[in-house]
Amino acid sequence: KLVVLGQVAQKYQLYTKITGGQRIDLFGARLEDLPAIWGELIEAGFETGHAYGKSLRTVKSCVGSTWCRYGVQDSVGMAIQLENRYKGLRAPHKIKFGVSGCTRECAEAQSKDIGIIATENGWNLYVCGNGGMRPRHAELFATDLDDEQLYRTIDRFLMFYVRTADRLQRTSVWRENLEGGLDYLKEVILEDSLGINDELERQMQHVVDSYQCEWANAISDP
Repeated sequence: KLVVLGQVAQKYQLYTKITGGQRIDLFGARLEDLPAIWGELIEAGFETGHAYGKSLRTVKSCVGSTWCRYGVQDSVGMAIQLENRYKGLRAPHKIKFGVSGCTRECAEAQSKDIGIIATENGWNLYVCGNGGMRPRHAELFATDLDDEQLYRTIDRFLMFYVRTADRLQRTSVWRENLEGGLDYLKEVILEDSLGINDELERQMQHVVDSYQCEWANAISDP
């Protein structure tokens, strides 16, 4: 796939950059070339890259237990699972994830909207972090979750955020304005105090199941 990216960049004279979020950006495409570029990338196995819109951007990860002696879990594998699960979600604002394979935190998970840090027993989940002009350290939300518990908890958290946050409100600002703060959020998501967790999970599963590649749609129905 990297070879194809290089070929496409050369063919269409695109400036290529690896971003801080571990995404590969191709700059300078002409509007009339976009369908052809999308077509070549789709043929190589790529999907829509959400560098735009209010959606999941990327899931940043370290190399994890596969390639690092300090890693205690497969952070790369988890990052891929999370990115594939939430890639179709539309939200009040952009969402960033990070997955670190140990407490050395090479993926900077505690500066993300959703941060996951591996433990010997599973995963610790951090929420509502933010970088940028007003950095905010993410808060520890749940500890030692197994994979399925992690997915369910993130499903509920994200869908509750989508349902209750104001337009253009990042998770960090939403959390600061949330009456009851982190304790209330834990009651809702972890203890199901509002009795809505089943509904939140169903709604997220619908988002996952109904995903469509926007590049492919644009090409097939211009």
